[in-house]
Amino acid sequence: MSGGAVVAYIDGGARGNPGPAGYGVRIEAGDGSLLEELSGAIGVATNNVAEYRGLLAALTYLDRHGYRDIVVRSDSELLTRQMLGQFKVRHPRLQPLHRQAGALVGRLGRVRFEHVPRSANSAADRLANAAMDGARSPRQPAGGAARGVIAIGVDIESIERVGQLLERYGPRFVERIFTTGEAAYSLRRRHPAQHLAARFAAKEAAMKALGTGRAAGVLWRSIEVVRGAGPPQLRLHDEAARRFEALGGRDALITMSHSGDFALAQVLLLGP
Repeated sequence: MSGGAVVAYIDGGARGNPGPAGYGVRIEAGDGSLLEELSGAIGVATNNVAEYRGLLAALTYLDRHGYRDIVVRSDSELLTRQMLGQFKVRHPRLQPLHRQAGALVGRLGRVRFEHVPRSANSAADRLANAAMDGARSPRQPAGGAARGVIAIGVDIESIERVGQLLERYGPRFVERIFTTGEAAYSLRRRHPAQHLAARFAAKEAAMKALGTGRAAGVLWRSIEVVRGAGPPQLRLHDEAARRFEALGGRDALITMSHSGDFALAQVLLLGP
């Protein structure tokens, strides 16, 4: 490893596997000094999904801040070997996360993966455990202090892929995934695939934050991105709204962006 390489320590876990899950990331400069610490609760997930969510959080941060010489250290042998191409990714829940991570690695340039013992990953482990502890008690006791963020979801989607689906299936694809309002807004834009991809990513991010994925009655069209004169707003319907309420949610924040072929969305669920 060159002296100038940035080192990202990543970890993730779940109470119950699957259960309330979270990730932690510590990013250091080549001299070992702290650059950033990241953590987040991700709702109900498995240990392996949480590990990948930590990886995606680290790679997204590094990409946004322009780092191009990177070492990723994890105590997950499975994740490390999958990212090195030594193990196949067989689980359907991990396959899209692995593709997203691979796409970010391709953008970043020089990225190396190293498996380390848990004892060498204590800082990321501490952050992940704190995130899991927060995920275990999403409801705020009456009269207590503000809970703040109770869950975070992040997703990346290929604009080219969405464009191909739009070209191949047309209205069938649009009507299956997007609400009438989302379709009307996106299709009148100069590059509709770009806007549809951002909304696709937003729906996936919201499902991750809710802890359901596309299951338990939470459907694509039950999550809607509404865009008026101001910033985009997230509107939940039917089972997605009921799940949000059960988590103790009071508000949801969403950010969407795109760069090159990728659209990125992040959803934060806020408590009372």
